[in-house]
Amino acid sequence: MLEITSKNNQKIKDAASLRLKKTRQEKGLFLMEGLKNLEMALKYGNVKTIFTSIGLPKLGQDIETYKVNDEIIRKLAASENPEGVVFVCENLKPRKDRNEYKKIVYLDHISDPGNLGTIIRTAAAFNYDAVVLSNGTVDLYNEKVLAATKGGIFAIDVFYDDIANYNKRIIVSTLNDKSVPLNKLPKYEDFILVLGNESHGVSKEICDIATDFVKIEMSDNIDSLNVAVAAGILMNHLK
Repeated sequence: MLEITSKNNQKIKDAASLRLKKTRQEKGLFLMEGLKNLEMALKYGNVKTIFTSIGLPKLGQDIETYKVNDEIIRKLAASENPEGVVFVCENLKPRKDRNEYKKIVYLDHISDPGNLGTIIRTAAAFNYDAVVLSNGTVDLYNEKVLAATKGGIFAIDVFYDDIANYNKRIIVSTLNDKSVPLNKLPKYEDFILVLGNESHGVSKEICDIATDFVKIEMSDNIDSLNVAVAAGILMNHLK
């Protein structure tokens, strides 16, 4: 394991630059932290470089690894109290052809990083096949998104794509005259569950091609749920 002692080292500067969305897009790389996340990323197989101020278990892979000090870890990490491991990954790629996915969650212009990360983690927990993002959805590699996934980003395929590329039953979560209560919705084996933007809901373009509309019945004194909470309820019912 090589050692880097200066936070002005070029390797450190290059890694720190991945905190910027523009740099991530240019290089096709992203930065993540935490030992558990590293373990999951190693199973996925896209880790390029590791920086650590703590001892690591035997990796079993030939990955560029650097021993660094706590000052460098703090420069690279997004959290206030980093664990001592920060690593660089290649951007995620789908592991299947889009026609092979059966149960898909499609996120239409989700804007809150925490919501996106939580939905990804929940979809992985409920054994969905993929989380597909519209182009207007928040950056997948935003540090808050990655933190909220708790490593779940490596457990399920997540990528940007147009819903028009899929020939499936489309179930939209929305409140309109066509929406049926969740307990009245049949359990399908092959579908796309669509959740929309926190403020504006699902776009008209997607509603126009939807096959089913569903709503979660609630008390009259509450008119909506957080999108990540609603996603969890719907995914659990439909899984």
